[in-house]
Amino acid sequence: MSSLLAHLYSRIRGSPEDVATMSLCFILENSLSARKVFSNYLSTVAGVEPFPDLFFSIQVVGEGKERPDLIGVDQNNNELLVCEAKFWAGLTVNQPLAYLKRLRENGNDAEKALVFICPHERIPNLWGELVRLCKNSNKCSIEDGDEDRRIVVDGIPMGIVSWRAINEILMQALSSEHSPLVKDLYQLEGLCEQMDLTAFKPFTPEDFGVDRAQRIMSYNYIVDRVADELIHKMNASTKGVKTTPTKTGYVRYLGLPLYNLGISVQINHEYWLNYADTPFWFTLRNVGKGHWEYAREAHEALRGLEYSIPKKMFLDKTSGGILCIPLFAPLYAHEDEVVRCLVDSIKEVLIIL
Repeated sequence: MSSLLAHLYSRIRGSPEDVATMSLCFILENSLSARKVFSNYLSTVAGVEPFPDLFFSIQVVGEGKERPDLIGVDQNNNELLVCEAKFWAGLTVNQPLAYLKRLRENGNDAEKALVFICPHERIPNLWGELVRLCKNSNKCSIEDGDEDRRIVVDGIPMGIVSWRAINEILMQALSSEHSPLVKDLYQLEGLCEQMDLTAFKPFTPEDFGVDRAQRIMSYNYIVDRVADELIHKMNASTKGVKTTPTKTGYVRYLGLPLYNLGISVQINHEYWLNYADTPFWFTLRNVGKGHWEYAREAHEALRGLEYSIPKKMFLDKTSGGILCIPLFAPLYAHEDEVVRCLVDSIKEVLIIL
């Protein structure tokens, strides 16, 4: 799910973490039930008794110039909860030890905790870094289970939780009372999902398996075979064009003189990520004088594909406009059947023209 906030965050001054923290704080400031469920949940994450009613502020600078994203204070203004929001940014020099010290030395004996909030996929990586930074501290104990991850340094516990979990417990609380803040939480959820989609994901051992290389090569091989079929059976031409690797994948450009079109069959990771669940794509443009351009007449003829549910055509607005049509390979099929299916899908589009 995307959202207006996800679309606009890059134009807002500050990092995406700042935007997410401000959004979270706004929700907490305006809902007692949200504050209670949030602080109770984080007390469970940190392994401490439930916090009293907390009031939240963002980026309160401490004596050591440390500036955590979110703090929770009790009615006497004692800091009991410090939260650090992360998407994919690295840790700063103050994280986490200066934050733990700040809680330890803030002059009250109530239970306190530091909690990191990050994407679910980043938890193992970020937790490993936190353990590395803390393990040589005095009186450090580490609980590192599949569900419960907790570090206690000099009596101050630290935990980690995902944005997804935070959004889920807040949504339950706000929805149960039909709060108007639900729409604001949807905005925050959209931003979190957008950051998950667009950011670098830490590598796992499976990412370097030989099967990954075989799969990538097979994608490119299928594109080559489909392009060759179009050349042999539909008089597509390679004159003036060439096979092109790109940062978004692998492309075979072809001319279709009968239609005065420049087409491509390609693997496009960006389209796969943003438009439809397939790596295989067919694109169309007009052949202009020395360059390819937006195919206006083809676009009008294919409007039905664009307005169908689900959409069967998308407009990439770069380079003046590119008509992008997803090609869906049959599952569990032999190579020849996959190629035949993709070629037939392209023919069905051209028949409309």
